[in-house]
This record gives sequence, structure tokens and C-alpha cells, in this order.
Amino acid sequence: MKGIRLKTANLLLIQIMATAFMFYSGCGIEEPIERVTKEPKPYNKQLPAAYHKIHIKQSTSADVLAVIKQYKSEMVTQSKSVVASWGEKKETSQLWLTMAAFNEEDFTVTRKYFLTIDEKPWHLGAIGQALRFDSEVTIDEATLTEPYPGENEKRIAIFKKTVENTRDDFAQVHQDNRVLNEGAMMTNQMMERIIYVLKESPTLAAKFDEPNGFEFDHPTLGKSRVGMTLNNDVAKIKIRIGGVKKSWKEE
Repeated sequence: MKGIRLKTANLLLIQIMATAFMFYSGCGIEEPIERVTKEPKPYNKQLPAAYHKIHIKQSTSADVLAVIKQYKSEMVTQSKSVVASWGEKKETSQLWLTMAAFNEEDFTVTRKYFLTIDEKPWHLGAIGQALRFDSEVTIDEATLTEPYPGENEKRIAIFKKTVENTRDDFAQVHQDNRVLNEGAMMTNQMMERIIYVLKESPTLAAKFDEPNGFEFDHPTLGKSRVGMTLNNDVAKIKIRIGGVKKSWKEE
């Protein structure tokens, strides 16, 4: 009994010391409590459900409106050719959005996006992911058929075209809500960083369609990874920041 009490006392002492360390190192008492509290749903890995239910060149605007809102707390907005849903939690330290853009002639989906940003990815049950971005973008024939000096230049041109389309789509809805506006800014910052990295090291473009893509450093969120594949005229982009190795492998 004495040994058990001693062991319990030592464990309690370690917990107190750990909490005190985090408090005095500037974290405050809220952060240690959050770290040992189970994260409220939805989790990052649950969030892309709506994104996966939307299909390029198949889903119509009616199809998208029927599935894009997955949680009661989400809001939906739309413009002439873009529909977006968004939500947030953890007192606004986490946000997510799903967005789809349509062909204005037949109103089928030509581009779709998913983004989640988590400034505190440390709760129990979380996967430690600070940012997740997925997109599928239909690329125009002129971009695909232009005579490039090499494959790397073509890959970079395709990536830049997806960035252009992404900006145009966000521009239609980002003013509707703070979450959409913040998502647009974070996406643009991330894309600009990748373009800068490719400008400094164009040969990295050869790794776009490798299983692990290539790594880059996000200016504020740290180690990151990006991959891009082209299936006929649809460019599929995957970007992960934080918890990269685990999440990338699991997916």
C-alpha cells in the first residue's frame, strides 16, 4: 500500500510540474487543460465528407447544395457560379470550408476545394494537423497544349493555373464571411509560397506526382508537403501542414 501511495504521489507531482512548466513558459492554464481534453467533433479527418461526395463534371449545382452542408453549425453561401459551406469551433481557432465552382453553361462542377486550418491541433483525438487543403481543378486546353520547354515547366504552369482559378473562385464568396475571407488569405499565402519554392528550385516540380510529393516550409506553420497529379484535364492537389507524415501515409 505504501508503495502504491508513493507511486501515485510521484505521478501527481509530475503532472503538477508539467502544468507549472507550461504555465510559466507562457502557455497559460487554458492550454494544458485543452491538451488533455477530448476535442469536440467534427475532427479534421471527418470533415472532407462533403468534398468527397462532389464529383468533377458529374455533380450539378442541385447535387452540391444537397450535400455540401454536413453539420448543423455550418453556413452556406453562393454566388452565380460558386457554392461554399463553412464552419468553425474551438472559439474560432479552427475553421473549415468546402467550395465548388460550376460550368456556367451546364452547371456541372468544374472545380472543388476543401480547406481546414487548426491553430491548436493538440486535443486528444486530434491528428496534429495545422492545415489541410485538397482541390480538383479542370484545366483549360490552351494551358495543357502550350509547347513548354520541358515537363517541369508544364507542371509549374498547370499549378499556377490552379492558383489563378482558386483565387477567382474565392473572390466570388470571400467577402460574405470572416471564415471564407481568412480561408482565402491563408490559401493564397500557401500557394504563393509553393510558387516561390518552385521558382527557386524548378526541378522540384518533377516530384509533384511522386507518392510523397515534395516538402516545403510554410512561413508561419512550418514543415509542409504538396503533391499534384493530372488525370486527363483535371489537376488534383493535396497539401498538408503539421502531422504530415502520419496524415499523408494514412490517406
